[in-house]
Amino acid sequence: MKTYVMLWLLAGSLSGYGRSLFPPSSAADTGTVVRPAGEWVLRGVVLDSVSRQPVPFATLRLVELRQARESRGTSANGQGQFTLNLATENAYRIEVSSVGYQSRSLPLLPDAGQPLLQIVLKAAPNTLKEVAVRASRPLVEEQLDRLVYHADRDQTAQGGLATDLMRKVPLVTVLPDGGLSVRGSTSVKLLVNGRSSVLSNNPAELLRQIPAESIKAIEVITTPSARYEAEGATLVNIVTKKNLAQGLNATLNGGIGSTGSNAASSLSANYKKLSLNAGLTGNWFYNPFAADADLYQIEAGERQKVLRQEASGTMGIQVVNANAGVEYRLTDKSRLLLGLNHRVRQVRTDREATFRSPLDDSPLPSGNYHSRMQAVTNDWSAEYSRTFGRAQQELVLSWTGGTTRNRTVSDPAPPGLSDTRALNREQVFQADYQYPLRRNWLVETGVRFTSRTISNSLADSLTDRRLSTLQYRQQIGAAYLSSQWDLKNRWSFRAGMRLEQTYNRIEQATGRQPQQYTNLFPNVLLQKKLKNARSLKLAYGLRIQRPPAQLLNPAVATVDPVSRFAGSPDLLPERMHTAEASFSTYVRSNSLIISAFSRRTEGAISPYNSLVGSTLVTRFVNLRSQHDLGLNLYGSVKVWKSWQTIATANVYYTRLQGSAAQANLTNGGINYALGTISTWEVTPNWAAQFYGGFNSSKVRLQGRDAAFSYYQMSVRRNLPKQKGSVALGIDNPFQRRMAWVSYNEAAGFAFRSTSYQYNRGVRLTMIYRIGKSGPKQESARSRERRQSDLKEDQ
Repeated sequence: MKTYVMLWLLAGSLSGYGRSLFPPSSAADTGTVVRPAGEWVLRGVVLDSVSRQPVPFATLRLVELRQARESRGTSANGQGQFTLNLATENAYRIEVSSVGYQSRSLPLLPDAGQPLLQIVLKAAPNTLKEVAVRASRPLVEEQLDRLVYHADRDQTAQGGLATDLMRKVPLVTVLPDGGLSVRGSTSVKLLVNGRSSVLSNNPAELLRQIPAESIKAIEVITTPSARYEAEGATLVNIVTKKNLAQGLNATLNGGIGSTGSNAASSLSANYKKLSLNAGLTGNWFYNPFAADADLYQIEAGERQKVLRQEASGTMGIQVVNANAGVEYRLTDKSRLLLGLNHRVRQVRTDREATFRSPLDDSPLPSGNYHSRMQAVTNDWSAEYSRTFGRAQQELVLSWTGGTTRNRTVSDPAPPGLSDTRALNREQVFQADYQYPLRRNWLVETGVRFTSRTISNSLADSLTDRRLSTLQYRQQIGAAYLSSQWDLKNRWSFRAGMRLEQTYNRIEQATGRQPQQYTNLFPNVLLQKKLKNARSLKLAYGLRIQRPPAQLLNPAVATVDPVSRFAGSPDLLPERMHTAEASFSTYVRSNSLIISAFSRRTEGAISPYNSLVGSTLVTRFVNLRSQHDLGLNLYGSVKVWKSWQTIATANVYYTRLQGSAAQANLTNGGINYALGTISTWEVTPNWAAQFYGGFNSSKVRLQGRDAAFSYYQMSVRRNLPKQKGSVALGIDNPFQRRMAWVSYNEAAGFAFRSTSYQYNRGVRLTMIYRIGKSGPKQESARSRERRQSDLKEDQ
């Protein structure tokens, strides 16, 4: 089967080779003309006559010469590019205009055979040297299968890390540990420019290495197509900026604060067919913390405290990330991309802990506890893409690989030392091919192979310093077929099927435990574009979440003298059925998006606590089921021309059902998250913003997790000639610390814990750009989704 698919992809790619009917006059991949029978597809770009840079959002008016009447109008996109579908039997004249430029008119004759249409506009003689244009395009848009937060339209989206921007994205909740939750599910896979990496299943780690300044948009893909791997209930894709200005350009980004500091630099060089980029990022976090916990025994309905634990200390995190990439345009239709990333992360925790037991006069081992963790990650990527003479016909071949080495040492961990080491290797090979059978019918197909090898070893004095090891090998083969139709009356329909076969082999001291399963993942989506930029969408999809390796290791890890953690090699993947309906409308500068969803998770992976003596042991288990039913609201209102306010609300009901192994426990309740963003553009160079949110406690099988809140105020000042900006931000100024309370209860015991986070802080950030501030464009990989093109006419 795999051989047949690959031969078919190869045959499809060979069909596009050969001499073009209209050979391009320039190597720049900006526009081509294709003339199928009865149809003339024209692509081009609008350029500035002096800088030769694209003119964004230029207005184009098309006139039929024979009938001397206007045919229709359109506009270029943010990169000055446009596409027109014309009839070969007609001759046309195109009129182009833009604010600050002289209008231009030129003929378009079918027999002229323009190979590359570049329309050059001259600046109007009476224009000012610098014109400030305030766009009213929405900050958040709903596209075919995703919700898009445009960071490049957020006037205060600078400084800090990607984690700071994620707090502004609808549907997304940033957890206290830096992880992500979407619609209440932590099964989130993070992509960068459509690519996964060894850190994709660990959003907290990946977000700490991406500066906020480098992000163009964040996409929340709630109903992924079959093209994406089926892992994760939701995909979050970060689209980075790309400077295509010729020459050498650099950006310096730095910040200092009371709870953390960061520094970043990026360098890009573009010369003809070659583009180079490199970046270096460093982040330092330092914060005190405090916590206390109480453990109760329950007998005959009465509670008796058996343990009181108190702890306080400091935590420091250091992250250094270096990356480099190269893009070479082999021809006007093919390109090659190579990337390299190196990352080092260190975490040090020092805490003073005390333990008291009212039932036992003998003191527990209180004292100082230290832990040191170091992780080194290297990953590589290579991608070859080729477009063909037919619009939207494309072949993409890609490979990604990576290695992560992790070591954690805890000392003392009574009665001695705990040393955990892990090694994670991953490689992914993928081939994607899309072909338009008709103008309104696009077919996508492809194959993917993933190989992971994870080893984990634990040396712990509790096991007489014996070395317990876990070897975990996973191989996933996948093939998919997806099709999308743009029907009459502004209907769009997409359907796809993905086949994945998973093979796992778990090796430990007690023997081997193989797993093998095959899954089919269907997805369907129907969208209706209504009048006045409104749309209605219905979607269904099936996804999977495989248990991570750290939850499979049965070795007992010591957290402190009264807390233990143990994995389970018997964990099975969870399967998530998600159905959603959404409505969106845009009225001038105001927008409203409403969505409702239902998610049923079979075999949901959940923490489960048990009391062994006076020790609390935590394991992860498969529940029988979990059902979430919710409503998501997003509203944006422009109170004044320069003042915009956004409000979000996510409310959902959760019902959990345990299996017989968990005594058929059940639990349920309402969860919610509220957020707001208010931005005031005082002048073209000054802007202020406030954003904040509150997240309720989350229902678990044995209780509830902690509720938490956050808020921030910031002011930004642009530097002259758009060379950068300076911003001052204040985090949680009215609270020295926040208390996050979690509660767990089961038959025989109850456990309450409180964590105090010191989140009040002040930070000053600055960005300075060197060289040309050329147009920022999406990465080449973002062409893998067609939905961004569909949004142009909404």
